[in-house]
Amino acid sequence: MTGIVIVGGGASGVLLAAHLLRKRHPSLAVTIIEQRAELGAGVAYATQDPDHLLNVRAANMSAFSDQPEHFFQWLRTDAPSFGDGLPEASSFAPRRTYRDYLQSLLAPHLADGRLRLVNARAVAITETSDGVSVAFEDGAHIIADHAVVATGNEGPKLPLAPWRHNGWNSSPVPDLPAGAPVAIIGTGLTMVDWVLTLLHSGHRGPIVAISTRGLTPHAHRAISPVPLDAATVPFGEPLSRTTRWLRRWADRIEAGSGDWRSAIDALRPHTQRLWQTLPLAAKRRFLRHARPWWDQHRHRIAPQAAEKLAHARRTGQFRVIAGRVQGFAERNGGVDIIVATRGTRERPTVFARAVFECRGRASNVHDTDNTLLRSLLATGQARSDALNLGLDVTGDYALIGQSGDPSGRLHAIGPVTSGVFWEVTAVPDIRIQAANLAHKFLRVA
Repeated sequence: MTGIVIVGGGASGVLLAAHLLRKRHPSLAVTIIEQRAELGAGVAYATQDPDHLLNVRAANMSAFSDQPEHFFQWLRTDAPSFGDGLPEASSFAPRRTYRDYLQSLLAPHLADGRLRLVNARAVAITETSDGVSVAFEDGAHIIADHAVVATGNEGPKLPLAPWRHNGWNSSPVPDLPAGAPVAIIGTGLTMVDWVLTLLHSGHRGPIVAISTRGLTPHAHRAISPVPLDAATVPFGEPLSRTTRWLRRWADRIEAGSGDWRSAIDALRPHTQRLWQTLPLAAKRRFLRHARPWWDQHRHRIAPQAAEKLAHARRTGQFRVIAGRVQGFAERNGGVDIIVATRGTRERPTVFARAVFECRGRASNVHDTDNTLLRSLLATGQARSDALNLGLDVTGDYALIGQSGDPSGRLHAIGPVTSGVFWEVTAVPDIRIQAANLAHKFLRVA
């Protein structure tokens, strides 16, 4: 019997377990360790807000690449209803519905005992000569043959304050007067969630979103797919040449009455290789200068969400400021936010009763509050990737230790490997990792 422990029961962990168990291998025992009350939640899918929609169409959200309509068919036959009529392949389902789908993948395996769920916080993993030992916060531990770190996304580490709220938590709206001014730091996908949550809760006060460049996500549109030959992609070239090539590629598509979205989507199968062949200095320049524009075009939102934001902007309730936050000064039960606006010497002050911190993912894994990751780094069983975004892994997801040697028993998948693979935060990318790692385990089970 081969025992595999997956630490993390969000999308990454659930997808891996689903791929491991779908073949019904008789000699495989799988355990998921998850501190949340339910599987499939994680940062993305813990929300209960019906206005929080998937950012990918139903047709592209199957857990299994070889069954591309799996999620769409589940929506039509087994999902809780949403909207009017039957969903279409182009529908953007509520994210809480996708959580139900992830749970449905594992329910039969939990029922027949092939999958074990442990609701606990894993704080350490120790690799031994014949297996791994996973230790819990209460001092208990379990033994297995292999362990996989699938702890998902982490938000930025921020100082506590009574007026500051962690936008990465799917928590209820704090108790605020309906007309209170609210500020959101960050203008990406997490900002979109909180604006929609505030609007859905009946909030009537002004909402100001602040980020250095003031870029907000574009909306999805119905587009025609465009083929992209890998031979035309400038793998290994400097960042300046790569960005020029991408702009020209998008311009050519638009000149032919197409849409730039087709260019970005056509690049998707090549993005990981493009990232991995970029020189390290170019990756750093990308993160420092180009990433906001990439995120704005690559990580798009459902048309329904875009229209709600547009309406709030038209009415004046919601606005965006391009500028850098210089500091905070508490005043009258709220806070003054000092902003250096982009392209000017102005330093306006924005007053807010509540500030939702919605900045991007944590930028340095060494600053993590995750006890397990800190333990793996401290013991040398893992090392950070070259950019410190997450854990360093091989091409087949084995953790690389401080010595530079890959582990035979410790692995990682999902966003915690984004420094190595970059595009590995969305289900269509994570399911490929899950399938590949499951195949690797099943070969030796």
